[in-house]
Amino acid sequence: MADDRFHLEFREDGVYLSASEGADYSMPSVVNFMKLKGVENYNGDVVMTFLSRKDGSPVKVAERDPEQEKEAALEVKISSDAMSAELWIEPPFADKPWPTVGQVLEFLSAQGVVEGVDKGLISDILSEKRGRSWTAVASGTPATDGADADFDYKVQFGAAKPKEEDESGRVDLKNLSSVTVVMKNQMLAEKIPATEGTDGITVKGTVLKAKKGKDRPLPAGAGTYASEDGIHLLSLIDGNLVLKGGKLHVVPVFQVDGDVDYSVGNINFIGAVLVNGAVREGFEIVSSGDIEIRGVVEGAHLSSTGNISITGGIRGMNKAKIEADGNIAAGFIDQAHVRSGQSITVTNAVLHSDLAAHGNITVLGGQKSQIAGGKVQAGLEVVCLTLGSEMGTKTEVVVGVLAELTERKKQLLALLAESEEKGEKIEANLLFLKKLEGAGQLDENKRALMISLTKAKFQLQSQLGTAREELRIIEEQMENSKAKGCVRVKGICYPGVTVSVRGLTYIVREKQQFCSFVYDGGEVKVKPFDY
Repeated sequence: MADDRFHLEFREDGVYLSASEGADYSMPSVVNFMKLKGVENYNGDVVMTFLSRKDGSPVKVAERDPEQEKEAALEVKISSDAMSAELWIEPPFADKPWPTVGQVLEFLSAQGVVEGVDKGLISDILSEKRGRSWTAVASGTPATDGADADFDYKVQFGAAKPKEEDESGRVDLKNLSSVTVVMKNQMLAEKIPATEGTDGITVKGTVLKAKKGKDRPLPAGAGTYASEDGIHLLSLIDGNLVLKGGKLHVVPVFQVDGDVDYSVGNINFIGAVLVNGAVREGFEIVSSGDIEIRGVVEGAHLSSTGNISITGGIRGMNKAKIEADGNIAAGFIDQAHVRSGQSITVTNAVLHSDLAAHGNITVLGGQKSQIAGGKVQAGLEVVCLTLGSEMGTKTEVVVGVLAELTERKKQLLALLAESEEKGEKIEANLLFLKKLEGAGQLDENKRALMISLTKAKFQLQSQLGTAREELRIIEEQMENSKAKGCVRVKGICYPGVTVSVRGLTYIVREKQQFCSFVYDGGEVKVKPFDY
């Protein structure tokens, strides 16, 4: 920027320097001013005199030199990638004019700089008379490549992390999130399509082509399907979501290769569960499908709406609770609580346990197929190799109608009576409202009530249908139990055993062999095994 303290005057006989009245100046400021004005051949002695006088009056500091009195000069430097251009302005001699913005733009264009020119910056440089420095005045725009297709996963995978603290501040380390359960038709992932990208341009006007993002197919694995638009991935079935080989798979079986312990946590799954190891004490498996355990179940809780198979057996420690709507099979059962909606089959011993099945309980197939201690209840039949023990262990066997079925029948009958009474009241109210509607006297509130009562009617009818069907099944099971209930012992039945058939009790006081306990003529009688 020019120093307005000093002035140069170009006369016929030379160059004269003066300063504003009262201005404060020094040798560097004076010399710098003259050099900026292009006066290089100044007389140093005269300048010293000018400084010493301090009155600022004009003094001749140099002779006129036509060779030095040049116009402003422009230079441009373009980067090797043509993404920037720098401008150099060699100032004009003395008071000769600086170039205009238009002249600079014309110069840059002539040198090939046609894009990304900062006209505002050039205007500032010229107005401030800033020269003799390289200044970036043009910038290219780099190409922006398109983004590759990506996926937004809509399901959070089980991370095997404990759940949050309870109210007491404790964390249940058994409740891990190692299972990722998904439902049929649930959205698993959404595709974020690849983008086209944006072309760039150099300061020379050369277009830089952007690369289009790469497309990627949906990570569709087994048990999944894509939406019609190819954007969404959904679950084909209920199951466990796993990511394998970069693809999402929904498998109907949740498999544990080792034990169910703190490394896995409790399992709550909507499909089948397969455990190749053991289920350790205190852990839980709840499944709407079959459960297969190839090791031993300790003091754990297993619950299934299907079947349960335990190859190794149950070492319950009076803590195990095994429940299934279907069949239960085990290698052995020791100190466990077991309930089956159908039948229980055990290869070896059942010891000091509480078993109940709506169908049969069979303890056969092993060298120690024995029932000893505890209580065994079956709706139809109990069959075993050995019943009781030589030590006279107290063992109770009950066949016939299960107490839980009797209790459930009682509950269903009460529910049906209550629901039918409620249904009669709804029907009466609906009849009244329909009469009002026919007379044109149904206002908005009463119309809303009629709609609500109609919905309640259909819901109640559905509940009644479900309850009646359950009652029918229970009555059928009870009838079968009355006709078929018996206890059969293929080997030895020891004293200390109590057998109840259809509510009548028989106490075994002498050792029996190859025998059956059946209801006959109003009492329990001992018959041959194959009776």
